[in-house]
Amino acid sequence: MSKSEIVPPQNAPTSNERLLAALAHGSVVLSFFGALVPALIWSFQRRKSPYVAFHALQAAGYQMFMFWVGMAAYLVFFIVIFFLIILFSGAIVEQGGSASPTMMLGMQASMFALLFGFMGIYFLIGIVGAVMCVMDKDFKYPILGKRLEKYLGRGPHPNDPLDEAKEEQWMAAMGHASAILFIWGLFTPLALFLATQKDSPRLRFQSAQAAVYQTLATVVYFGISFCYVGVFFGFFLSLLSNPDFGSSLSPAQGIGFLVFMLVFLIIGIFVMLALPTYHLFAMIAGIQILKGRDYHYPILGRLLAKRFERQDG
Repeated sequence: MSKSEIVPPQNAPTSNERLLAALAHGSVVLSFFGALVPALIWSFQRRKSPYVAFHALQAAGYQMFMFWVGMAAYLVFFIVIFFLIILFSGAIVEQGGSASPTMMLGMQASMFALLFGFMGIYFLIGIVGAVMCVMDKDFKYPILGKRLEKYLGRGPHPNDPLDEAKEEQWMAAMGHASAILFIWGLFTPLALFLATQKDSPRLRFQSAQAAVYQTLATVVYFGISFCYVGVFFGFFLSLLSNPDFGSSLSPAQGIGFLVFMLVFLIIGIFVMLALPTYHLFAMIAGIQILKGRDYHYPILGRLLAKRFERQDG
């Protein structure tokens, strides 16, 4: 007797439930906006269908996890490409300074395989999940699915209730984890905040905190970018407007050039330090929330907590 035959009729997912679960998994094709779809599906179905809620939670977790893994994979990718360039450059020198067509083809094939191979696997697994849900097959992502099922206390039947507190913890953690999708990621915690009822104060606060944190980071990013471009064009326009441009630099121009390079260096160092720090705080927030602990971003968290206390009071 198959598993589908022993599921109680009242616990069997309906066609609409299977379609919503498939939509959550299939949203993987939306790339940067993908996690927004399962987050919204979970928000509106969490108290109506544990089956849909579980698959939405699973899909959101898979997409966030894979983006974080993807970031690490692309770092490895660039390191590999760097060593491939060194390797092929040495081979070219040994051949008298000319690269053979086979060598160049092999290098390009390696680059495309590493770049698009991961993306293809990422999309394929999500689409397989969508198809299996439509076919009324039990689907769990490798590694993630069973761990999430245990985390949520899910029973043996598709519509067995889930641990509501753990559901909220998981989705709140996904809101923080969406920081990996710079700019686009802030729509996920924002949607969670807007869709969450006031009977889930912890989820509302964590979603608001994640959305504000990512919004501030986006504003700072664009501010730095405009300053960077403004300093660059401002300096070169001042040089072009100088009638002596093209001859040797005057002392004033030399000082200006040094100041220009110093500003560029400071901005570059700031960005190099700020980006990993930004992601690190988001990662810590997600892990702490998954463990059932409260998390407040430095300064921002306390300010928001006071505002929420005044509103609730």
